[in-house]
Amino acid sequence: MKVWQAQKQIIRDLKFQTKIKLAFLLISLIPVIVLGGFCFYETKSLLLKQSEADMNANLKQSVQSVNNQLNTYNKIITFLSFNQEIINAASHTYDSAYDMYDQLKNVIDQNFFTARFLNTDIERITLYTGTNLPKHGNTVIPIEEITNTYWYPQVMKTTDILWFFEENTIFSVGRIFNTKQKDPKDNILFTQVDYASLFKSFESLQSNGAEILVTDSNGNSVYSSEGLKGYSNINTANKSVDELSWDGEKYAVLQSMIPTSGWNVYLYKPINLITDSAWLIIVTIVLIMIACIIAVAMAGTFFARKMMSRIDHLHKNMKQVGKGVLEVTVSSDSKDEIGDLIRGFGNMVDETKVLIKKVYVEEIARKEYEMKALQAQINPHFLYNSLSLINWRAIRIRATDISEMAQLLSTFYRTTLNKGDNMILVSDEILNIQSYMSIQLIMHSNNFDVEYQIDEEILSCHMPNLMLQPLIENAIIHGIENREEGGGKICVSGKREDQCIVFQINDNGIGIPPDRLPHLLVTKSKGYGLKNVHDRAKLMYGQEYGLTINSIVEVGTQVTLRIPMEK
Repeated sequence: MKVWQAQKQIIRDLKFQTKIKLAFLLISLIPVIVLGGFCFYETKSLLLKQSEADMNANLKQSVQSVNNQLNTYNKIITFLSFNQEIINAASHTYDSAYDMYDQLKNVIDQNFFTARFLNTDIERITLYTGTNLPKHGNTVIPIEEITNTYWYPQVMKTTDILWFFEENTIFSVGRIFNTKQKDPKDNILFTQVDYASLFKSFESLQSNGAEILVTDSNGNSVYSSEGLKGYSNINTANKSVDELSWDGEKYAVLQSMIPTSGWNVYLYKPINLITDSAWLIIVTIVLIMIACIIAVAMAGTFFARKMMSRIDHLHKNMKQVGKGVLEVTVSSDSKDEIGDLIRGFGNMVDETKVLIKKVYVEEIARKEYEMKALQAQINPHFLYNSLSLINWRAIRIRATDISEMAQLLSTFYRTTLNKGDNMILVSDEILNIQSYMSIQLIMHSNNFDVEYQIDEEILSCHMPNLMLQPLIENAIIHGIENREEGGGKICVSGKREDQCIVFQINDNGIGIPPDRLPHLLVTKSKGYGLKNVHDRAKLMYGQEYGLTINSIVEVGTQVTLRIPMEK
């Protein structure tokens, strides 16, 4: 028994790194993992090669089917383009309405209807003509209506039939040539085909999990399967790539071309769908690995219980400390890293207790004392009663200027204190600055003018209190008071712009030098200045709000405050 206790103590005192090495030696999973990985890699490579060969054959077959359809359409278009009756009808200048009607009904409509009847995938055939034939539904349209299209210059430079794609619409365009006239009219035959029917041959590939992308010579998407819709970051520049990582998944990539239209066709198939067919081999490998893991787990259980029990206790203690219960119930006398960790954690908790008592509790008490002292300094009832008494005494002795000043001060401090609330109605904030402005006018013997332009729409909105008074105070002290002659004027405006309230304080004072202007909103001041208002607006509403300042020396200054509109 004593020998066993001594062995346990030896194991407990081993370095934690040594214990990990011992566990890995016992597990010995490396050969199993290497063998399983090698088998899986070889099976995956074989399946990829076989699947790529099958997909390539299916892709070429589907591409050939689309190409055959395009060739069929081209033959019909060529037949119509060389039909002498259509050439004559599109090249003749008509003097008779009857002749026009006869050509439209018996020649153009008849031939176009026959072509569409023989191939129901043709949705529309239109003759864009340079002759004087009138617009006839979608069958005949004057060529002037397409001269501004992006494809018109390309068609007029070639004798080939060109294919284009535009908003899920596939159409071909080809010129009609008249070799019998000296100066023939410009005529273009426009043919629109069924978009879904043209690419129907790709459905068999998509049903097997493949994604199809068809692009024109410029790389623009002509057709994409459902899984690729809305994605524009697929690499199609390197046409020789055979594997692609996209959207967090690896794809096998095949590429082909439709000769008739010059379009490139890309096939993307997730590699995991290809390798799924090797599930039997993969399951066998996984079962072997699971068996090894079970054996390892059984061998490692003994060591895990011995090594992790103290860590588990320590983890539970940490959770309790996180909840505020600063009591440590785990201890250790071992000399390994876990023992050092437990002792260190206990010391840390003890020091935390001391710090909380010394810093947190004492700091809260200090803040409470400071708050009480601040509240004692500002006693609104005492202030209002004193101003009321001054007002009453001034009325008795008929000192109207003193009475007016007392009433203005009472209104100013009532709106400033706002019963301790940080938010205030815009109407009350305007009342606050009007009271303040009236006081300043009395103090300055009315030697400057004040103008208010406040929209009634914003008066019922809320805003932080004491935001405008510092702006007006700056305008008076640093602008109006420094004018050498009279004629000072301050304009206060407030209006709604979109979902914002914009206040502007304009003065015709001495202005601000350009070198000081950038520092006004970033430099701290002794009082409740511009930076305080600016920082307060940004803190409450975000970086896009706050103050902007424009000023011209000897002309004046404009300060703009922008805040969101809050009903």
